[in-house]
Amino acid sequence: MNSRNLVLYLSVAALSLAAPGHVSASPGMGTNLGLRSQAPKAVRGDQFAVPAQLRGRVDFWKDIFTKYTSAQVVVHHRNFPQIRFGVLDFSLEKSTMSPVVFEKYKKAAEAESVATVKRQLLALAQGEEPQTPFQRDAVELLKDLPGGNEKYKTIVDEDLVRTQTGIRERYGEALRRSWKYMPVMEQIFVSEYGLPKGLTRIPFIESSFDYTAYSSVGAAGIWQFMPRTARSHKLLVSRYVDERRDPLRATRAAAEYLRGAYNSLGAWPLAITSYNHGIGGVRSKVNKAGTNDLAAIIEDPRERYFGFASTNFYPEFLAALEIYDEHDKYFPEIPAQPPLSVYTVAMKSSVSASSAAKQLGVPMEALKEANYALLEPIWRGAARIPAGYQLRVPVEYQNRAVNPSISEGVSKPPPLVAVSQPATTDGKHRVSRGETLASIAKRYNTTPERLKQLNKLSKPTVKSGQILVVRDATAEQSVDPRGRFESAKQQLSRGLPAPIERAEADERASAQPRRYVVKAGDTLSAISGKVGVPVEKLKQANGLKGPKLVAGQVLALP
Repeated sequence: MNSRNLVLYLSVAALSLAAPGHVSASPGMGTNLGLRSQAPKAVRGDQFAVPAQLRGRVDFWKDIFTKYTSAQVVVHHRNFPQIRFGVLDFSLEKSTMSPVVFEKYKKAAEAESVATVKRQLLALAQGEEPQTPFQRDAVELLKDLPGGNEKYKTIVDEDLVRTQTGIRERYGEALRRSWKYMPVMEQIFVSEYGLPKGLTRIPFIESSFDYTAYSSVGAAGIWQFMPRTARSHKLLVSRYVDERRDPLRATRAAAEYLRGAYNSLGAWPLAITSYNHGIGGVRSKVNKAGTNDLAAIIEDPRERYFGFASTNFYPEFLAALEIYDEHDKYFPEIPAQPPLSVYTVAMKSSVSASSAAKQLGVPMEALKEANYALLEPIWRGAARIPAGYQLRVPVEYQNRAVNPSISEGVSKPPPLVAVSQPATTDGKHRVSRGETLASIAKRYNTTPERLKQLNKLSKPTVKSGQILVVRDATAEQSVDPRGRFESAKQQLSRGLPAPIERAEADERASAQPRRYVVKAGDTLSAISGKVGVPVEKLKQANGLKGPKLVAGQVLALP
């Protein structure tokens, strides 16, 4: 093997064990092997600020996502990936070998490198004086890890030398795909659920924003829902339609999950980790660790509370946040893309995909890319698009319909809106199978109570085929492109993060039940004065037994 690929060095971004159970950040340590010292980077000044303890781990993942390609492999400590033993560069081999030969070569080189690190550490574990530059650096770098010489043996015995291939190319493609739906996903999280828009970066680490992704265990879509969890959030999962692959429906389900996880666990780092480990699992680990400080749990030098994936899930999320905020710095070769703009048609009856494409004047591939929830049997003609399905059509084809009669109604998209809200031509809506009053109200930006009033319903239940009046419940939105962006001052006055990227935020917010997002330092009495609701009514409406509030908590306003 080419020895130039097997040169190893030790590096660390931030690891200093000040006391048992506590990890604090420190600048990286330079070595005579060419490592440059690094000053700690500034942390984010928001609810997802990077804790100093996690800076080294976050920077490790940023490098994996943006610096190292699929031809480069980082050899690192499994429990503390910010300790990097070396980088293997196979760029030349990848350019000259066939893919099959290259993968075999790369795998063998990785194994040899891991074995080299272990041999040198094992010599230290046996009490030998450091003989090589690698060993001398290892002694200095790992001196604060608990244990004497046995700590080197622990690394070997517990197989704590790990390799991680870079994914810069894949992450760049994920970034390119994300722009297709990101603006409307942010709008859903902020305007509909009162959640931080940064949460919409989770799909970068869940699925690389692959809208058609399926995992080996059966999770699907950009949010990687398992079938059972998806159904619990009212997503349809069937042989022909899988709404886990619908970016907007799945985003609403993810928002519901994360809001519930936050309310249950009380902190965003824990709620986000639960997306990988489950709410009950995270609560159990927090109880075992005796702290809800995720950074302290992750960087505990003596005990691993989570497996590798769950331990690194939140640090990877923080890395994704920083990369998205400065995507032009990390991926200057990938210009920002405009979001997908579509209008929707409701199928009057079941129809084949080819027939729908022909009658709407849309190429089949364009229709397919706008409707990821429809599965392959429908596209190859083995099944039909079900009646009532809200088919999305790219706006560039909105005037090409050959036979618009296949649809119940066509919604015209307001200017600069990524995905339009469904509308009707006669102010009425025909209930489709599986729809509820709540889901219909959400679609028309109104409330179930308003629909009950308009239709003189005594119960909140509806039946398939039932006709509901909706014209008075909603008005067609008309957006003036010149005024589509609100001022930060206006947004902050409503308790929303700035900037909100759509002028429709006010209209959506007014149609939703009133909410207040708790900010740092807020008290019930202070909120009562702001919103004009007595403290007792606030407590009653939100099931609060005491005065304790958490920043980011969403309060319903009666």
